[in-house]
Amino acid sequence: MERTDPQTLVDEALIKQTYRFYLGRAPHPAGMGKLLERGLTLKRLENNLVNSPEYHRKGPVLATHRRGPWDGSVLVVEPARILFCPIAKVANTSVKNWVLRLSGQAVAQPGEVHMLLDSGKVRLQARYRSEREFDAIMRDPDWARVAILRDPVDRLISCYWDKFVRNRRVASVLHHTTPVYRFLLGCEEITEAQLEEGISFRQFCHYINLAPREAMDPHWAPQSRYLETCRWDHLFRIEDIDAFERFVLARCAPGLQGERLGMQNVAPRHEGTVDETLADVPPAKLDGYRNLPNAVLLTPDIEDFIRDYFALDYVLLERCAR
Repeated sequence: MERTDPQTLVDEALIKQTYRFYLGRAPHPAGMGKLLERGLTLKRLENNLVNSPEYHRKGPVLATHRRGPWDGSVLVVEPARILFCPIAKVANTSVKNWVLRLSGQAVAQPGEVHMLLDSGKVRLQARYRSEREFDAIMRDPDWARVAILRDPVDRLISCYWDKFVRNRRVASVLHHTTPVYRFLLGCEEITEAQLEEGISFRQFCHYINLAPREAMDPHWAPQSRYLETCRWDHLFRIEDIDAFERFVLARCAPGLQGERLGMQNVAPRHEGTVDETLADVPPAKLDGYRNLPNAVLLTPDIEDFIRDYFALDYVLLERCAR
């Protein structure tokens, strides 16, 4: 296990380095033996120091960077020297798969990508680095902090088709959607009949508008929430994902520059045209469609709501590289 892994057991040298980073001093000689006897992991030692009164009085404020709910999921992509912030429903599966391949990992199915990263079987997420190491990366001018953004209308409608129409009966999807059903239907247990009928896109927007922001699932939480606790050097629009690919490959060694991104898990589009407005139609009547053009789910009030609620996402989109 690497000495920067949060689960590694600390020795005397690592204790001294960690104390120096958090408190600006070496540990008291009398306490060193007790610390070693406790068999602390690096993560436990860091937590103890961050929560100590001495740290609160004089510790460096930037000694921790995992402030937001998804900061631990930031990917540390060493071959390209980038920190990449994955955002749900923004080419998430495709980019994660690519990062794994750039890092020498083979992935067979799109569904394996998230399991490998979130479980720690492949330790590329920031949560698997010590704060001291992660702070050094954040301050290193040779590293870049990068994210991809998507138009909120397109992202929200894509999320609705994926989670509340096409895959609404899938157990792993219900983990995300059950709180929405409970909120809107006013019951703790959701019946098969209620799930089969589903909720309309208008109801989904009502939920987002009325539920606490801190309760938002990552698939429909504002993209700005992912980015709010850190400075990001390079932002790309999803429609400019080719520019993102060129940016990353240009930072890789020549032997990796032929490893192309490729897009996976892209939902099929509906063939033909639909003239009616479907914002108030439940999923039970949408099952015959593939993903439809956004316009069929938009009414003036719904579009106004999305542009207001996700206003900061549009500000960030304006900052994206052209």
